[in-house]
Amino acid sequence: RFTALPFEHNLGVEFYSKVPDLKVLDIASELRTNARYVSDCIKNSTNYSFTQYVNSYRIQHAQQLMRDFPDQKISTIYIDSGFTNETTFFRAFKAITGMTPKDWKNLQND
Repeated sequence: RFTALPFEHNLGVEFYSKVPDLKVLDIASELRTNARYVSDCIKNSTNYSFTQYVNSYRIQHAQQLMRDFPDQKISTIYIDSGFTNETTFFRAFKAITGMTPKDWKNLQND
């Protein structure tokens, strides 16, 4: 995990999962600042692109949903986490956790 960004306390994990097509301008508007500031903060603090940063929150949310609702279908999980399709969800999940959602879920049950 990386250092908290100056604006992170204003936005919760749920914020990132409610808007599937979230753009840096959306966050900037929410915070009443400019997109360049938000983008620079993310890159300088995390070394993530905006998309990687948002996806990291979405994956955290998906993991929490899988913990809280272990019988929930993955299709529901990825939609509720802000992903628009399964392929993008699986790709992001594997990039962030190093495993597939199914493998991660199985590991939680061991």
